[in-house]
Amino acid sequence: MIRNSQLGKAHGCLAGLALGDALGCPTEFLTPEQIAAEYGWVEGLVAPPVWHPHSVLSRGRVTDDTEQALALAGVYLRDGRMSAEAVAQALLDWADVQGEHLALYLGPSTRQALEALRAGADPRESGRAGRTNGAAMRVAPVGIVHARDFEGALADAVEASLPTHGTTLALSAAAAVACAVAEAMREDTTLEEVSEAGMEGAVRGRAFGTWVWTPPLEKRIELALRLARQAGSEMEAIRALYDCIGVDLTVIESVPTAFGLVALAEGDPMQAVRYAANIGGDTDTIGAIAGAICGALASIDAIDQALLAEVERVNRLDLAAVAQGLVRVGAAHREGEGREST
Repeated sequence: MIRNSQLGKAHGCLAGLALGDALGCPTEFLTPEQIAAEYGWVEGLVAPPVWHPHSVLSRGRVTDDTEQALALAGVYLRDGRMSAEAVAQALLDWADVQGEHLALYLGPSTRQALEALRAGADPRESGRAGRTNGAAMRVAPVGIVHARDFEGALADAVEASLPTHGTTLALSAAAAVACAVAEAMREDTTLEEVSEAGMEGAVRGRAFGTWVWTPPLEKRIELALRLARQAGSEMEAIRALYDCIGVDLTVIESVPTAFGLVALAEGDPMQAVRYAANIGGDTDTIGAIAGAICGALASIDAIDQALLAEVERVNRLDLAAVAQGLVRVGAAHREGEGREST
């Protein structure tokens, strides 16, 4: 049976992701000082500066963070399950329809992997060089389907990531986000439990993939949480995350910073995505991750409905329908597991 609370959380997760992406798109690549000079403080949807690489994109436009997440959702809605092979095909299909816009926001790891896949590479091997945050940014649908199911979220996060991001670092990040969302989907969870699930996902996810040297992601998340909680003000916390954790597309910077903003916002998705839009660097991905986690935790009622409606209109999205489909897939998974255990 599908409960309304699960639908609300799933819808909130996808809405938070899309809003974080759309608010952060115009400020991506900018420093906090450049953002302040151009906009003051970004509260809602703004157009990119005329000199910005994204200036050809309209206000409210999402990027690959949302589009790839919806591609993953499409795998579940079509197949009822996640597999590296299906993800590889879904991403190739997504890239094919982007046209000239693809070069504006396609990340380096995904670009390299897609080229390998087109050349006939095995989807379970094509992402062996992927070290950036591309898997973490798109993995929220995994957490929705595996609501309250840490092991299921972990397993499918790996499957969803392997075609483009098959290193221990990238898989650690994807598992961190998927497991945090899965915990946030639980009705009686807390922000602390969501953060703990993310850190445990980071630990467990590192057991998969091609080994790369890196600081343990869970330690960086722990540091980001401490910086966010101990700062004297919101602006001090944002600056501490910018200075001490970082905002680059590398996993070890952007993903912990996103978790730090979740803590700073106390789970409020609109606060989290606004912080992300103003922090600088990889603003859209930081916002998409923080917005997805907070959206799942706080549910759709915490989302600014006017902003969401504009983003959906600009991008021709129906996130409520996708959320409903993902919740149905999740319910079918749990029903199947229940039958197997009897």
